[in-house]
Amino acid sequence: MAILEQENAHSTTVKIRVSAPARLHLGFLDLNGESGRKFGSIGLAINSHNTVIEAEPADSLLITAPKLAVSSSFNSRVEHIVTAFYSSLGQHIPSNQQGVNLSFIELIPSHAGLGSGTQLALTIGTLLCRLHNISANTHDLAFHLGRGARSGIGIATFDLGGFIVDGGLSNASQIPPLLARYDLPTSWRIIMIMDHNNQGVHGSEESHAFKHLPAFPLAHSQTICHLTLMKLLPALVEKDITSFGQAITDVQTLIGDHFSPAQGGSYTSKLVAKLLNYAQDLGHTGVAQSSWGPTACIFVESEYAGTQLIKELKEYTQTHFTENSSLSFIMTQANSNGANIELTSP
Repeated sequence: MAILEQENAHSTTVKIRVSAPARLHLGFLDLNGESGRKFGSIGLAINSHNTVIEAEPADSLLITAPKLAVSSSFNSRVEHIVTAFYSSLGQHIPSNQQGVNLSFIELIPSHAGLGSGTQLALTIGTLLCRLHNISANTHDLAFHLGRGARSGIGIATFDLGGFIVDGGLSNASQIPPLLARYDLPTSWRIIMIMDHNNQGVHGSEESHAFKHLPAFPLAHSQTICHLTLMKLLPALVEKDITSFGQAITDVQTLIGDHFSPAQGGSYTSKLVAKLLNYAQDLGHTGVAQSSWGPTACIFVESEYAGTQLIKELKEYTQTHFTENSSLSFIMTQANSNGANIELTSP
């Protein structure tokens, strides 16, 4: 996380901007939990989408988004985060000093599998800490703002960027611990397929799914852990995208089959599923859905390979889909820095 320091962050002459990258969640290590820990995740930060918010002191809570279409429910979410902050880390701040003007410049799409909720909470929490000179790390913020109940990927990527493995939760855990962090090779690209007519499972539906899905087979959890430790991470270190992709796809197959009853198939979007299958037919090994989707991704070894793949995917949609206006294709890279914090004069 890149930070520019300033001594008096509560001065009325200070405006603070925080930019936090989206993340891809590529699978859970252990949904069984027999080991005493549950979940554990693999994922990475990406550059294609960010949450960018500016804050400055005000007489009351002001929420502005001049270039974004935000709903009343979004405003309620923001108010809930701010209230949670002043009920915990900021409870010593007098009520007459709790005013803040939050200006939303860019937002990660909601319920698309890109970690928008965690980045929204951590970004707002970081801004409020800076305004009030409160010393709190990202783990403190995540815990007090209700993030990290299953995955620690978005928390770690906020701090560090990169490719992350977290250790899940024990009965005594507050936030999943960071186990490993690596940079992706700079030449690699990630082709993202987004279906704007679909949303991933979220909210009460997500809670219901985790509660009522059948027990995840222990053997599958053991396979995923073995794939991660002995294939995915070595391939990442050795820059072997074929083996890396095979490991990602194998993990995704086990996870997708398990969540299929809740999301209507191994992938949330049927259009995206057909495109991922086509990419595999073309020889690409690394295909994945991020979290509950519908966003999916394909790992390729270079910008040229990514450009060619997008061309082929677009041609496929034109010849095989009667309606494809809901789909978009984006080539991005891994983010290696995490959130950026700037303190400037308004």
